[in-house]
Amino acid sequence: MGSRLISGVAVLLIICVTAAAFLPAWLGVLLCSLALALLYIVVRLNSRFDPLDPRFGSCIPPITRPRDSDGP
Repeated sequence: MGSRLISGVAVLLIICVTAAAFLPAWLGVLLCSLALALLYIVVRLNSRFDPLDPRFGSCIPPITRPRDSDGP
């Protein structure tokens, strides 16, 4: 991780801890969850990972449907 990302995470943690100390609990939970969601979005936008790229593979096997057979 780059130093910019680490400093961003540190700032978010400091804000969350400060908010939890001085704000009501529900507001602290709301602000911290929004901060984590924003962090997730920023990291995903800066990531080179593409889940649709077949080179990455998947640990989840594809769903197979039973074939329709022409019954009697």
